Amino acid sequence: MRSRTVAGAIIGLAVLGGTAKAQASTLSVDAACYLSGSPISASGTGFTPGGPVNFAFDGQPSTSGTADTAGNIAQPLTAPILPASTAEHTYSLAAQDQTNPALAATSSVAVAERVATVTPHRARPKRKVKFGVHALNPNQPVWLHYVFHGKQRYRKKLGTAKPPCGSLTRRSRFFPVNRPRTGTWTFQFDNTKRYSKSTQPQIRGPVQIYNTFR
Repeated sequence: MRSRTVAGAIIGLAVLGGTAKAQASTLSVDAACYLSGSPISASGTGFTPGGPVNFAFDGQPSTSGTADTAGNIAQPLTAPILPASTAEHTYSLAAQDQTNPALAATSSVAVAERVATVTPHRARPKRKVKFGVHALNPNQPVWLHYVFHGKQRYRKKLGTAKPPCGSLTRRSRFFPVNRPRTGTWTFQFDNTKRYSKSTQPQIRGPVQIYNTFR
């Protein structure tokens, strides 16, 4: 009796130990951040072999693909176009198995527009304004080059672009001098201390300086 009880316990443990858990589906993307409208490569595992899989960003349908014979997916996608006045957003990308709805996975997808903002839009040169910069190289310094008639006249380091999308917000003087020359200046934001019109990535735009009379 004792030997049977022991043997039964061993068999029972062996059966419990051999019980396999269902493998969860997975989903990942190939970069930390994407420009609005740029290509994305998504990959995943644990879907129905040969079955259809639907993809959606924040619940909005994007496209459909098919898992391979091992249940893996490799799907090209396009980053969503950000709404007007939105410079950066983190979407929830979902992959949903259409054969077995229990098989699903999600991944975060950060999307940014390469844009710079100055708030307020009009200010005296010596006034502090809020600079916003998005989609430069993360973890690198952000430089503002003040260009007039094709030449850099001043430059200023605004700080370091933060991951994942290379963004920065900083309050600083609009101009480093009180009386810049009147006319059209160019502001160029990039990650390089030395100015070059061809530096990439960059954000570049005109700024008008004019005199006011009371």
